[in-house]
Amino acid sequence: MARERLVSALAAEPPRLDLAALAIATLQQPELDASACLHVLDVLACRVQVEMERLTDRGEALAPLRALRHVLSDIEGFRGNAEDYHAPENSFLDQVLERKVGLPITLSVVYLEVARRAGIPLYGVPFPGHFLVAHDAGDHKLVMDPFHDGDILTEHGCEELLKRVAPQLKFDRAMLAPAPVELIAYRMLSNLRRVYLGREDQERGLAVVDLLLLLAPDHPGELRTRAGLLANLGAYRAALRDVERCLELSPEAPDRERLELTARELRERASLLN
Repeated sequence: MARERLVSALAAEPPRLDLAALAIATLQQPELDASACLHVLDVLACRVQVEMERLTDRGEALAPLRALRHVLSDIEGFRGNAEDYHAPENSFLDQVLERKVGLPITLSVVYLEVARRAGIPLYGVPFPGHFLVAHDAGDHKLVMDPFHDGDILTEHGCEELLKRVAPQLKFDRAMLAPAPVELIAYRMLSNLRRVYLGREDQERGLAVVDLLLLLAPDHPGELRTRAGLLANLGAYRAALRDVERCLELSPEAPDRERLELTARELRERASLLN
């Protein structure tokens, strides 16, 4: 179900971020009513449009972004879930719309999809460690942080944020480049994979890694991760295929000897199933 929905969302022209995020949510809720979630986004966008018109009539600067922030943060109360950051629900758009708390990236999806419906040009920013959204205003960018009440950040503000979330990195304006839908979906799934594997929930973790490999079929790290999960779940032949694919893709891999040993062990285990 999630796979088919994600493929359909990414095949749309242009790709549909809202449908991609809801496809990911079906990992938790297979019978998810996507139309109800889309309706919530539509209603929020209508309210933003009304507020935007009011602020524009008053001559407010940055009326579109202020209207978006006012409705989503001030009125609706969408905010970052700092208290339970690693809860799986933070990664599911339907739950974020219902509970009004989430991760930087899922809250950004709410901002992006409400903005799109309201006619506000906004794009996702795959900032290291903390997803953001941005709007091009002439010769400069206006960046918003949905996790922190939709705060509007200057470039200096982005530098300060980077010092908190990824102090080992040096700020570069390229970090504020737009993220395509496929990258946003991949990053959402990566967050979810870390949550499930951290909880040793191998079955749910495997479902997430399957989707990651749908987006990046030959990613060596994801192939290794899936091979380990499959082996732990007793699917030795499937695990062997992933290990052999890793060897094929990276014949000079630093861990080649370990991969070859793993492949031999998996062949032996698979032979016992005959």
